[in-house]
Amino acid sequence: MTLVAFVADDFTGATDALWQFRRFGLSGSLVTDVAHLHDRDDVIGVATTARASADPVASALPALRAVAALGPLAVQYKICSTFDSSPSHGSIGAVVAALHREGLARGAVPVLAAQPEFGRYTWFANHFVRAGEEVVRLDRHPPARDHPVTPATEADLRVRLAEQGAGRTGWLPAGASREAYRARGGDAAFVADALTEEHLRALGALMIADARRPGPLYCVGSGGLSYALASALAPDRPSPADRPSPRDRLSPADRPSPCDGLSPADAPSPRDRLAPAGLVSPDAGGVVLGAAAPVLVVSGSRSPVTARQIDAAERAGWAVLDAGGPDAIAHAEASLRQGRHTIVQTTRGPSRDPAGVGELLGRVAAAAVRAGLARRLVVAGGDTSGQVVSALGARALDVVGTLAVGGPVCVLASDDPACDGLQVALKGGQVGGEDFFLSAASGIGPAR
Repeated sequence: MTLVAFVADDFTGATDALWQFRRFGLSGSLVTDVAHLHDRDDVIGVATTARASADPVASALPALRAVAALGPLAVQYKICSTFDSSPSHGSIGAVVAALHREGLARGAVPVLAAQPEFGRYTWFANHFVRAGEEVVRLDRHPPARDHPVTPATEADLRVRLAEQGAGRTGWLPAGASREAYRARGGDAAFVADALTEEHLRALGALMIADARRPGPLYCVGSGGLSYALASALAPDRPSPADRPSPRDRLSPADRPSPCDGLSPADAPSPRDRLAPAGLVSPDAGGVVLGAAAPVLVVSGSRSPVTARQIDAAERAGWAVLDAGGPDAIAHAEASLRQGRHTIVQTTRGPSRDPAGVGELLGRVAAAAVRAGLARRLVVAGGDTSGQVVSALGARALDVVGTLAVGGPVCVLASDDPACDGLQVALKGGQVGGEDFFLSAASGIGPAR
């Protein structure tokens, strides 16, 4: 039975959400199509490309309806911690409005963008980002302010949601009482503050306490919201050896019922196909996959963080190729055949039409994997990730660890034998330190 379901507006965000639940010991799966939904895990997620869409409701709403049919306590619409959204692309407010219009949300929709461990904070409904040693307002953070598709023009998330048609949007201070939480019931949505993980846990407890039938609680937020929900369902984080399922702690009246017509899938989790040697589970907070050679990186991110990661890899001897160059696929394959870690990118150099970048990099990745030249792939860029993963024919991904906060490593399940079992790290543009790609090659990530 399903305790929590989420629908992510991009693929990198989907893997981050699943990682947050898995780190608390909740079993979980991530699928790329509602046709593959099942109710055998505590958590189920659906990855979409709504963030890159001019009509995110068309992408997200069918999935939000489908996961609600599983009877979870809560349904999260997973968004980026930098609130990547505008009235014309990936509108979060439009999704909130649709939840009310379609009768899915039965009250105010909590909105939590904060993710403190990632340097994302909300205070008085204004959103802030850590940039090096500084913390700046979202609309003064160059990667967010200058985003080519969803520029952050305002730090007050209430204003952003109103501009996007969410309806009346309120504000909930960090550490609010249950009475203050319930007093927001007349709003269409409310922005929740958080500076610390303790704030996340407190909000998660309020939401789960309020998540009772009829119908699930609908909420919108970053990986910080996933953390909040997971912490409320598994507050003690017992060790893997003696961990009961969190659903066992729910009274029978509160347990979600199985969804009629959706039987548990018999297929094994994709992570079951990994050899156990050298693998540290997500519960340990890191990942040791062992070295891989060669690693292929495809990057459509325009973030300066990703640019620095590419520079660091190039200094270490990696091949760096321009995705728009002549015969990019052939040059990438030739580099991989030489055993060189290879990056094919549009990060450096002149900007390109974002609409074509993902499709181009998807063709590069699919050709290399199907030629048997790479069994570990890194994709940089939230919008890019969905198109690359789709090009590989993925039907599901399972998180097996993390290389950085917001940079999980997944095993891909595909009907294409050449792509099935591929190790994939999906990272947003601003995720990771300068050695992120080097860590992807060594297979050693940080323990939390």
